[in-house]
Order: sequence, then C-alpha cells, then structure tokens
Amino acid sequence: MFLSSFHDSNAFSFGLGSNLSARRAAIEAELRHLPNFSGNDIAVEIDGGCVVLTGSVDNQIDLYRALNVATDIAGADRVIFRVSHDPRLAA
Repeated sequence: MFLSSFHDSNAFSFGLGSNLSARRAAIEAELRHLPNFSGNDIAVEIDGGCVVLTGSVDNQIDLYRALNVATDIAGADRVIFRVSHDPRLAA
C-alpha cells in the first residue's frame, strides 16, 4: 500500500489508530495511488461511524481492490461500499 511506504507500520494499523477523518484521508490516498485503477470517480465520505465509498469502476478487479483498501484501513465493520461495476466505462 502507498501509506505503508511512509510509515514503519502498515496502513491497516495506521487507520485503526486514528479517527474517521484520518481513515477517510488514508483511503483516498491509497485509491489515488493504486496503479492502473479505474475508480477515479470514487468518493469517500463519513456517515455516522462508517466510511462510505460511492462511485464506479470498469472491471471487477478494481472493485475488489477498492473494497480491500477500505476494509484494511477502516475495518470491515466500518465500511459501507456502494461502488458499482460498469464495464461501459472501459470504452
């Protein structure tokens, strides 16, 4: 992950030791730095005690990549994932 290159610990522990605003920023940074990632329109917001991802990707691999980043940083129980797979975006 991108953040793990700046810290001795990994991004997972970085996200768990901070508040939701920091988790949101960490997720956004990770998504921006994923190589060949099609989810450029994914928005990361805070809703209550959860981080919400909305947007679309053009392939299933990027769908899982975005989900993995979010759950690694915020924790699976704190992620609402509303990202859709739209293959028409690849064209």
